[in-house]
Amino acid sequence: MRKGTASHTAMWVAAMRGLAGLDDRVIVDDPFAADLLPLGYRSVVRLAERSPRTSRIVLGGLARASGNLSRHLAFRTRAIDDVVSAEACAGVGQLVLLGAGFDARAWRLAALRDATVFEVDHPDTQESKRAAIGSRPALAKDVRWVPVNFATSVKLDDALAGANHDAAGRTTFVWEGVTMYLDGEDIDTTLAAVARRAARGSCLLMTYHDVAFRLESVVLTGMVRAFGEPFRTRMSPTDVRTRLFRHAFVVERDEGSDDWSQRYLGEPGYRSGERLAVARRV
Repeated sequence: MRKGTASHTAMWVAAMRGLAGLDDRVIVDDPFAADLLPLGYRSVVRLAERSPRTSRIVLGGLARASGNLSRHLAFRTRAIDDVVSAEACAGVGQLVLLGAGFDARAWRLAALRDATVFEVDHPDTQESKRAAIGSRPALAKDVRWVPVNFATSVKLDDALAGANHDAAGRTTFVWEGVTMYLDGEDIDTTLAAVARRAARGSCLLMTYHDVAFRLESVVLTGMVRAFGEPFRTRMSPTDVRTRLFRHAFVVERDEGSDDWSQRYLGEPGYRSGERLAVARRV
């Protein structure tokens, strides 16, 4: 991303999440998406909201044409939300969002009412989000802002300690839509820091690009490069299991859009290039 500006890919993902709430088959609803976005992206969502019938037709048509692949980001958000909520209901009192972007889990997930949420992100993206969220009350018990640039020498574990994260208490860590923009060394550095802050039984949710799957679109690859946020790393499910195990996490499941389409819609779906590993600290 370019210095002094919020992440454009984070904005794009949030805009897609906002549009997902207008689909004829709503998988996830983020009522805060448009409010958190800068004017250009916000205008796209607001325009769609003014024509909900047309939006439903367009989104439904895209889903049918793509075998539900166009719903990938909605599926991804819902799958992560479900695990985050389940962990919170099981008594996990801390949620760390690594690269939180413009998502609003602390404001939209009622299951976090007894949890402290640590919003970890690049300072420029976080500044934009904090200004947009303003004084809106969170559903979470507490929200703590932790500015970190994953591609610098800033130590994540030190930053979390400075925000009074309790390393002795179980934590849910969400690393959504980030690893593909980092090189292998940065990924391992972050995982090592997470492992140092993760008590036994803590859960890590990490998305990644599958090395065996060609990127869906040359246009997408070019777009993120133009944003100054090029894709850098892809991994196989075996690579992910091995890498996470080196950092004391055991993968409990590894899934993607084909799994989520069956789970949430009861329909087959195409496999996407991005997958989600759900792992447990041992």
